[in-house]
Amino acid sequence: MEDILVPIAFFAVIPVIVWAVSAYRYKSHAETVKILDTMASKGETITPEIVAALGVRRRPKHADLRTGMILIAIALSTAILGILIPDAEATRIFFGFASFPFLVGLVLVGLWTLITRKSED
Repeated sequence: MEDILVPIAFFAVIPVIVWAVSAYRYKSHAETVKILDTMASKGETITPEIVAALGVRRRPKHADLRTGMILIAIALSTAILGILIPDAEATRIFFGFASFPFLVGLVLVGLWTLITRKSED
């Protein structure tokens, strides 16, 4: 029984962490929007300095490239791990897992390339 519970608990923690971070970001963003809405309804001027002071940051120019490269690196490391396991079935499984972040990373790098070329014109 313990042999089953440990892996289940390990993999169950990952979605809980993702949910907790997402919930915190959503709550923080909602509070910021509420403050800005209150200021706008009172007729106060909202300047970029006020928005920056509330913690709203512009998305970095190369965020898609960075995220895409990280996902490709995760996919390559997963594939290498699959190669290092001597079982042929394990190699196929790890390559299957690696295909998801690899393809998403390729799409992000491609989007970054298209957007960068379009914005330079």
